[in-house]
Amino acid sequence: MERWIIIISLIFALITMCEGTICGIINGLVPKADVLVHCKSEQDDLGVHLIHYNATYEFEFKPNIWGTTQFYCSFTWPSRIEWFDIYKHQRDELLYCLWMVKPDGPCRYNRFSKSFADCYKWNNKI
Repeated sequence: MERWIIIISLIFALITMCEGTICGIINGLVPKADVLVHCKSEQDDLGVHLIHYNATYEFEFKPNIWGTTQFYCSFTWPSRIEWFDIYKHQRDELLYCLWMVKPDGPCRYNRFSKSFADCYKWNNKI
């Protein structure tokens, strides 16, 4: 019996790892302020993308099996350059993570409170 539980657990873990994760970034800066976003991981460079005010940029990836996947993004808008670890497997182990970029830092959508309540400070300067 224990053997079947282990096998079923391994199959479930493999299926979960094979599913893609989607990260969304909303430009919540001041109206009419576009932001350039450039996201990277150790393996992938997603290039530079322009996000208009209140618009969203999304990207999809498959987390690695070691649970160490991490994407960081730089954000450039008039007179500011900031960066943040937009996806850290240990913190964001979700199939969909949604962030709103604000002047003080990004805020992650909390599905329980249905708001962007989980706010973080920008990482140290580049």
